[in-house]
Order: sequence, then structure tokens, then C-alpha cells
Amino acid sequence: MAEAKGSQPGAPGRWMGAANPLRRFRRQSLLRKTLIANSAVVLLGAIAGTYLTQQLAGRHSGVLLALGFFTLGALITILVNYVAFWDHFRPLLELSRALEAIRIGQEARQAVEGVRASGLADLLASTRALLDRVEDDSLQFTARLLGSIEAERQRIGRELHDNTSQILAAALLKIDTSERRLVSDPAAARQSLDSARSLLALAFDQLKAAVYDLRPAMLDDLGLAAALRWYAKARVDKPGLEVVMHLDEAPRLPPPIETALYRVAQEALANVVEHSGAERVSIGLAVSPGYAVLTVFDDGRGFDVAQARGRGLGLPSMRERVAQFGGQFNVVTEPGEGTRVYAVVELPAAPEQEGR
Repeated sequence: MAEAKGSQPGAPGRWMGAANPLRRFRRQSLLRKTLIANSAVVLLGAIAGTYLTQQLAGRHSGVLLALGFFTLGALITILVNYVAFWDHFRPLLELSRALEAIRIGQEARQAVEGVRASGLADLLASTRALLDRVEDDSLQFTARLLGSIEAERQRIGRELHDNTSQILAAALLKIDTSERRLVSDPAAARQSLDSARSLLALAFDQLKAAVYDLRPAMLDDLGLAAALRWYAKARVDKPGLEVVMHLDEAPRLPPPIETALYRVAQEALANVVEHSGAERVSIGLAVSPGYAVLTVFDDGRGFDVAQARGRGLGLPSMRERVAQFGGQFNVVTEPGEGTRVYAVVELPAAPEQEGR
């Protein structure tokens, strides 16, 4: 029984000892793997060839034996090299499948969990770190996006509650007062109705402005230049801020591009009004064959672009809106030097140009 107990722990040790050379071989570089494998094939081939030649020389011609040994040796060499290359580059194939799984929707950390390191440990470690960072950045961006959506909803709700709903309540009171005075004091009733009418008109204007902020009908009906002109007059033209516009009255752009450029301008102008402290802002729209250029320049306090990264969704959202059409987005600014926003979007060729 003592010998049996002693032999059981030894068995796994022997198996591990046999597995260690294979594990060490698999961790070698591709060059070393190839040299070791081919050297082993040559050595074993020489031993086997010498032995078989002695055994078969009397029954077969030397040329036939040499041809047979060469063919067999070449096949074995090809097979050994194929196995060495496949074992070395198998992590790349697994990584490719993992990236495809990530593209379909699987989480990055789960997708790369089963990828073997082999001789590409540094590459896989860098890839895992990159995927972890991309996934973390994506989660942070999603959190900021949801927070921005919620903040915008709160702003709209606050405007409707604090302004529009109060105006409507006052209008209802005026109508009630008019109804009570309709017989006893017609002149006062008429005055209350006029006041209620003014309040309802003001509430209507506020509702229209809120709806236009969400999606201006003018953008669909009249185009980008008209929508920019309306937005600048309604939201940007404030006391102490001069607004200059250079807008091409060009043919209509594709609707998705008009929407993207309008949102870029809306975000840039909102930043001018809320943060820049500018005294002058210039809005430009130039449309040429093949591309459209939107610019927003202000003489405000400017900012540090590096410090602004990660603080909000303004710059990332503008950049992504332009990038989805293969365009270029750039912000040139420094503290105290104002801000210049550029958005350049490629335009699809006209049908008559495509046919030429």
C-alpha cells in the first residue's frame, strides 16, 4: 500500500515532465520552432534512411530507394512545418474569430477569453488592453450620451413647466374673468380676452420654439441655409453678440447631410452663447461641386481642447456626425484666442455627372 501511494503522485509528475518540453517548444519563436522541427526531421530521416537502405538495398535499386526516401522526407517536412506554423499562428485565427464575435455584439472581455497566447503573448496582451479600453470608453460614452439625453429632456420639461404651462394657466384665469364679467362689464371682459389672447400667442411661440429645437420644419421645407438663418435669429442673436452670416443659397443638399450640418452648427452656436463670452460670431456655409463646408467662428475666450476631452458630448457628437459621411471635422482654439469650427462633408455626385 505504501508503494501504491507513492506511485500515484509520481504518475502526474511524469506526465507533466513529458508535457513540459512540448510546452517549452510551443513558446519558442517561429524561427526556433522551424529550425528545431526541420533539424529533427533531418536527423530522424538520416537514421531511418540508413537503416532502411541496409535492409532494402538487396531487393530494390538505389535510384528507386533514393526517390522514395526523398518523397517521404519532403512530405514529412511539409507536414511538420505546417503544424509548426499552424500552432504558432493559431492565436491570430482565434483572435480573428473573437473580433468577429465582438462585431456581432459579444462583450470584448468574454470574446478574447479563450484566445491562446502561444508565441504572440505581447500582441494578445496589447489587443486585450486595447479592447478593454475601447469597451470602457464605449461605456463611458454611452453613459454621457444617456446623461445628455436626460439633461435635454429636463431642460425641455423645465421650459414647458416654468414658462409655457404658467402662461397657459394665466390665460385660463383671464378667460374665466372674462366669462364672469361678460354681462356686468363687457368692456373689462373684452380687455381680459385680449390679454388672454396675447398670453396664448406667447405660449404658442414658446411651444413652436421648443418643437423647432427638436426638429425644425424649416430644415425639411426650405433647406439648411434657411434653417441656420432662423436658428441664429431665434437662439443666437442676443444683446451684446453680433451675428454675421455668409450662407450659400445653393441647391438642396441630401437630407441626411443637411441634418448633420445643422446639428453641428446648433451645437457650436449653443457653445458660443453659453460658454464663449463672445462679442461676434460668424456662420458660414459654402457649397461647391463635391463638398460642403460649414464654419462657425467666434472671438470668445476659447478653451483647451485637450482638457475639454471627456467632459461632454459636444465635440464627439459633432465629429461623429461629420465622420459618418466621410467628412473632416476640426476645432482650432486656444484660451483667449476664440474658437473656429470647421466641418467639411463630401457630397455625392449628381446623376448626370455619374453617367459621364
